Amino acid sequence: MTTIRDEITINIGNLIGKGANLGKLKWDYAGYIYINSGDNSPESEFFVFKDGNRIDLDDDEIWDEAMTNFSRLREIIRVDGDDYWIRCLAVVKNEGKKFKILFEFDDASRWEITPANARDAYKIVIGDVFPEVLE
Repeated sequence: MTTIRDEITINIGNLIGKGANLGKLKWDYAGYIYINSGDNSPESEFFVFKDGNRIDLDDDEIWDEAMTNFSRLREIIRVDGDDYWIRCLAVVKNEGKKFKILFEFDDASRWEITPANARDAYKIVIGDVFPEVLE
């Protein structure tokens, strides 16, 4: 029996795959860094990688639905008395159709990609979820 949490999580994974496939390019990993600092203006960063290199794709077609699902997931998994998570990293691995999702509760800079660390984006986001790629 699937729960609403399972359904939302599966939908997020499917949306990420759909967004990556919109570019009609082969890809290895795709995902979102979803950020919610609590001011009701969530942010996100969509990313797609092939051979360790980032591919720029537009996520306009899936963005609204993805943000709705992340927001719903944030509400559903919160435990009474605990804080909400502030960041979420959701990544789909194309080969084998694997999907993993991580949550951050304290470090607002976790998975933050800036011009200073952009060369390490693959290690930062993919390596955290699928550490075997760093071996």
